[in-house]
Amino acid sequence: MHKKTVLLTLLAVLMVSCGVKKTTVTPSKKLTGTGQEVINYGMRYLNKPYRFAGKGPHAFDCSGFTSFVFREFGYRLSTSSAGQDRQMPSIRQREHLQVGDLVFFEGRARNGRVGHVGIVKELLPGGEFRFLHASTTSGVIVSLSTEPYYASRYLRGGRILQENNALAIAEKVPREKPKQVKKGDTRRNAFTSAKAKEQVLIEAPKTKSEKETADIP
Repeated sequence: MHKKTVLLTLLAVLMVSCGVKKTTVTPSKKLTGTGQEVINYGMRYLNKPYRFAGKGPHAFDCSGFTSFVFREFGYRLSTSSAGQDRQMPSIRQREHLQVGDLVFFEGRARNGRVGHVGIVKELLPGGEFRFLHASTTSGVIVSLSTEPYYASRYLRGGRILQENNALAIAEKVPREKPKQVKKGDTRRNAFTSAKAKEQVLIEAPKTKSEKETADIP
């Protein structure tokens, strides 16, 4: 009977910590903050110790740390790394990551499931990055995505900040720019608009010979 009670208690704890229900990001106040502001705030807790199910401010586990940091800017995240992964759009290509995005990794089990989470601190060439997270061995630290342990366990990124969504859209929409007009062209592209996805054509001034023959049937 005692063993059964212990097992039921452990199961209840796991259900709470692993977030079995699919949820969404719930604002706890007005959403604010840039990626750099998120990092600056998180860095205040550098070297704080790791504690299982720790939610701060004196000790953290990985998801407790990310949840604690983003709560300061109005975002209410799940209390588990897997739950946080389900709350936001995934970023499949590392090159699309921005400072302040979340990054998800497998746990020690190497079973393809999310078991660890951190926050992108700095972007590096080739899609690599530095990230801020609560490590089980060292507490809150900054690590490199190229470190063998994390490189072999990286799964994907996740975007939560509204600013980063705007940056991603801006990267896909090129600025309007004039095109060079070739001498003798009667029509030219004045500019291209990525939003309208169409070309606006403007007539170039007619040459003398064109003016003379324009009204001849």
